[in-house]
Amino acid sequence: MRTNFKLTAASLAIAAATLIGSGCNTQPAHPNQINTFDGASYDTLTLAHGALTSLRAQVSTTYPKYAPQFNQAAAGYSTALNAYTLYRSAATSAGEAQVTAALGNLTLSIVTLEDSFEADLNVPAATTQSIRTEAGRIRKAAGPNVSVADILTALEVAAAIAEAVPDTQPYSTLAAMVIAATDSALQAQQAASGQPIDLTTIQAIAPIQ
Repeated sequence: MRTNFKLTAASLAIAAATLIGSGCNTQPAHPNQINTFDGASYDTLTLAHGALTSLRAQVSTTYPKYAPQFNQAAAGYSTALNAYTLYRSAATSAGEAQVTAALGNLTLSIVTLEDSFEADLNVPAATTQSIRTEAGRIRKAAGPNVSVADILTALEVAAAIAEAVPDTQPYSTLAAMVIAATDSALQAQQAASGQPIDLTTIQAIAPIQ
């Protein structure tokens, strides 16, 4: 589990430096994006979709105790996707405000979901705080209203905390799930980088029944 993630962790650090440190401005533009906000919103939804799709498979089969928190995140994602779809059809300032608010709520729901995992990983509080403090410094440099940075930071924090769980611990399978979700999110973002915006790649995620 850990050997494969080491390469992903390096890639995630590079992506974080690019996406967070520059507020997404150095990311290749999508050729059909309306403006920078449009492209950044799509990138945010792409990251969230990759993570939630990966998590859904594992939560539904192995960790159903987290289904309520997952369903809240999936609902937040659907709301953000709907707002974004409407924005793309009209591209008004009012639509932009609605997307911004919806992405903010989506971020909070993902953080809540990740927090529920982290609480059960039994990582020492000092380690967790150190990771969060470093991530906070990176995120602060991005400035306000950069949703993709918020999502990426939340995923990076969760993966780093999960990485601190030894393979021998009973929580290692849960840690592997968190790491895999971060990996899936990053792969989805990398695949979409510089490509035309395609709403079929970020469709709504069904709740866990």
